[in-house]
Amino acid sequence: MKQVTYEIRGLVIETMIPAIKASCESLAGVRNVRVTALDTDTARLMLVVDGEMTEELESSLDSVMRAKGLELVTPPTVEAYAAAPAPPVAPVAPKPHVAQTPPPEKGKKVSLTAAISTVIVAVVLAVLLTFSLTTAYMKANTSTVITPGQSRPEEGPFDQLEIIDRLFRSATVLDIDEEALITGVLKGYVAATGDVYAEYFTAEEFQSQMDTNNGKMCGIGVSVVNGILNLNGVDYQVITIANVYPDSPAEKAGVLPGDHIMYVGKGEDRTLVHELGYTQALAVMKGEEGTECTFTVLRRPAGAAEGTPYEEVEITAIRETFTTRSVTFRHYSEDETVGIIKMTGFDNTTRDQFVEAVETLKSEGCTSFVLDLRGNPGGLLTSVEDVLVFFLQEDDTIITTKDASGRETTTTVTLNKAVKVMCGTVDLNEEDIGRYRDLKISLLVNDYSASAAELFTSNIRDYELGTIVGTTTYGKGCGQNTYPLSRYGYDGALKLTSFYYYPPCGEGYDGIGITPHVEVELSEEAQKYNINLLPDELDNQLAAAVASMK
Repeated sequence: MKQVTYEIRGLVIETMIPAIKASCESLAGVRNVRVTALDTDTARLMLVVDGEMTEELESSLDSVMRAKGLELVTPPTVEAYAAAPAPPVAPVAPKPHVAQTPPPEKGKKVSLTAAISTVIVAVVLAVLLTFSLTTAYMKANTSTVITPGQSRPEEGPFDQLEIIDRLFRSATVLDIDEEALITGVLKGYVAATGDVYAEYFTAEEFQSQMDTNNGKMCGIGVSVVNGILNLNGVDYQVITIANVYPDSPAEKAGVLPGDHIMYVGKGEDRTLVHELGYTQALAVMKGEEGTECTFTVLRRPAGAAEGTPYEEVEITAIRETFTTRSVTFRHYSEDETVGIIKMTGFDNTTRDQFVEAVETLKSEGCTSFVLDLRGNPGGLLTSVEDVLVFFLQEDDTIITTKDASGRETTTTVTLNKAVKVMCGTVDLNEEDIGRYRDLKISLLVNDYSASAAELFTSNIRDYELGTIVGTTTYGKGCGQNTYPLSRYGYDGALKLTSFYYYPPCGEGYDGIGITPHVEVELSEEAQKYNINLLPDELDNQLAAAVASMK
């Protein structure tokens, strides 16, 4: 036996370590695997092999890592470990994550060749370096300060940026916020690349994104939509409550779905949402755990007819950290044997909440199910893999990805030696494979069903597991990886489009979308409502989905 040590490069977080260990131990001749995270994008891999480490076994290990978006680095010597850290290397694509933000408006959709991540990160760092060196040089050499009208030869793409920086520092009478300056440049660069899904995250934004992926949020516990309320012939912008999370501060304070937030703030200091604007009003409602959030809602009495005057109710909720809901469920009001499961995204809460939904509805007598993915913008690839395992069989293909170099990686439903499912989060067991395969289901989609929602839809379609109803989906068949900048000594992270993906049938739908089996547009009457607040009796798409299962 021989102990071997490697380094793993890529986005290595604690939740990935069990999957890495399980994958390595599934290889013949490998045992006693230990994975130690060194930082967010580097880990140390130690394992014991029977006999010598062969090229074939090392190649298998490399394949395991590449399948998870990681790089296996040749083990350094003990002296090298003691003397210095490993030299910087170009980032390697981590486990792919489908875009987590809502897709842009239809008119702004473009089809892009996947960006080369190494180049992008290098250029971003070049901008950082340009500013830091310029600032230091300016402080030490005041004679180099240029003034308006002074010319300077331009040699590179960022020389003009350096000129603007020097002009500001030599001519402005205002104080420059260095942190805001760098953040603005980085966000501006990313926005100008043409990658509509790319983002630069500050350290705080990156942490918030990670919390969101894990379903953690500090607030009052509601999902909201941008609404318009007509009062006495005047349209007012409001924040409309779509859902209230169970056991949330909002539920405890008496907030109800369908409430319209008209004012934010307390008493005489309250301000109309219409005056602040939707985004700013939401920002006012955010705050730290344990603090008060006060707002005024307009609501009609339960069962009141259209045209009944609204009641004005001031509500105060205490902000808490809570687990978000990506899955909600209920019975169809027109037929109690039909369960409606609304999936608003795919994050680390989705799998368990989906199981809860199915099992609860089954215990309450539901024999068929509508999975409503309308407006679902996508989420984590591992999350959608977890849910799909319940419908697929062993060795079924879930997704094939192709990166900037043309390398293809296929993810299938497979088991390791410990009889654990290797795709997704590796928290599923053999008995979970195909657990809900025999359910009678129909999927509801629309033009805002995107990314991971489309991957889920395409798998159900390709394996003929249910009927797709609604309108053609958004058409986002490309994915994003997030690269922490900690490797280079900076805070924050960069997310950019780095691969295309293809469903089991092998035909991509980026820029095209998925056409339903049964195409149904919402009726004019139904279009007057937000999709999250649409009554069952007016939802003709839902009625068509139920009819497709008869």
